[in-house]
Amino acid sequence: MNKPSPAFEATRVTLIGMCLDLILGFGKIAGGMYTQSFALITDGIHSLTDAFTDVFVVIVTRTAYSDPDREHQYGHGRFETIGTIAMGILFFIIAGILLYDSINRLRASESIPVPALAGVVIAAISIASKEWIYQYTMRVARRLNSNLLKANAWHSRSDAFSSIAVLIGIVAAQLGYVWMDIVAAMFVALIIAKIGWELCADSLKELVDTAVPDHRRAQFEACILAVEGIQGITNLRSRLSGGRIILEIRLLVNPRISVSEGHQLGEIVSRSLISQFSDISEVLAHIDPVTHGEERSIPASLVDLPARAEIIDNIKHNWKGLLTEADIGSIYLHFLGAGIEVDLILNQDEIPPGLARDLETAIQTTDYIVCLRIFHKLYESKIDCQDA
Repeated sequence: MNKPSPAFEATRVTLIGMCLDLILGFGKIAGGMYTQSFALITDGIHSLTDAFTDVFVVIVTRTAYSDPDREHQYGHGRFETIGTIAMGILFFIIAGILLYDSINRLRASESIPVPALAGVVIAAISIASKEWIYQYTMRVARRLNSNLLKANAWHSRSDAFSSIAVLIGIVAAQLGYVWMDIVAAMFVALIIAKIGWELCADSLKELVDTAVPDHRRAQFEACILAVEGIQGITNLRSRLSGGRIILEIRLLVNPRISVSEGHQLGEIVSRSLISQFSDISEVLAHIDPVTHGEERSIPASLVDLPARAEIIDNIKHNWKGLLTEADIGSIYLHFLGAGIEVDLILNQDEIPPGLARDLETAIQTTDYIVCLRIFHKLYESKIDCQDA
């Protein structure tokens, strides 16, 4: 059986929450009118606003989890970040409305009718329902590492807090302590404002490409250095997109390995990081060579080296009279800190006496070449190797 996609899971849990919000919203408004509880009516309106934000979350998550395209080559995760900020701002607005309404009710507390005790049952059902959808949504949000779903989960819990305030208010009103309803409402408003601040702060850090904390960086570095063949890390940069980490790393490897082997080491590091850390979505690996041994002073000519083709032409020109084009199988260049090391593969079964010395003497006129290694063919392979 195929595993549901992240977009499907996010949409499903949000739609379930939206249906619950609609049922609770209209139910609390009707119950508030029946029991003469203005707090319950207000809480019902709050639930209906939750249903509206659920629609917003569905739209944003479908965009955030869509595949990268030509215009958004790193994916659409930042749409989720923007949506989370919008949710945080909405929390602030709701908190402000609750505080304003509570202050006005506190000033006119004498005119508030005592609600019927039946409102306690409606508030209790709301608390249990909203706590259930909070736990369900938060489990999905953690599995998908979705800040937007986490924001929506907390929005559901804020509605549960409001219902708790309503329950306390109704019970307190029955006991004659009308002011406790107002104080509880103010307390809930402050909690909602705090949640909104945390959501906005975390998402703004993501928008300005804030790096991961030092302890996460240390975990990534340990994972990278555990790969055999990686000799060091020259740079590690990180940023977030939709709650998931994009890493850009520069890896130090033996300078004499082939390009394909260096690429393979980068692939191994990428797979290791993504498999070990579920919140990493992409790894961009760059391969840098390590310079071995003591380096002599870099000559001035190394500051601006000629192109590779020109270097090869200079080498062959210096060897004119010593080797023919048919004698030269391949020439490999290793660009190191002290200069260029040259590997020469001859199309000969044996190297004639004195040839190595003559080739080395001839090449010494080029000051940026610091080493020459000569190889000859041991046998002719029967495998037809062709360039890709």
